[in-house]
Amino acid sequence: MEERNVCQPIEAAASVLGRAWAGAVLQAMLDGASRFSEIRRAVPGVTDTVLSTRLRELCARGFAVRTVEPGPPVQVSYGLTDLGRDTAPVLAALAEFGAKHHAALA
Repeated sequence: MEERNVCQPIEAAASVLGRAWAGAVLQAMLDGASRFSEIRRAVPGVTDTVLSTRLRELCARGFAVRTVEPGPPVQVSYGLTDLGRDTAPVLAALAEFGAKHHAALA
C-alpha cells in the first residue's frame, strides 16, 4: 500500500487560502460581509482589482457563490458555501498562530 503524502493536503489548502488576501476575504464573509463594498471595507488595504479577482477565484473553486438580484439597481452579493464556511477553524488557527508569533512573522 502506498504511503500517503501528508504534505499534499496542506499544499492543496495553501494553494487557495495562501493566495494574497484570500484568507482575509473569507474571514470578512464569515463575519457577515456579503456585498463587494462591505467586503472591501472589512479588508483594509485590498485593491478593487485584487478583491474582484479573489472573489472570482473563490467562486470558481466552490468556496463562495455570487448572486445577482435584478434591479434597478442591480445588486450583487457573495455568500459562502459549506466549503467556504469550513475554513472558519482554519482561519481561526492561522489568526491565533499569527498573533502568538507576530514578531517572528513580521
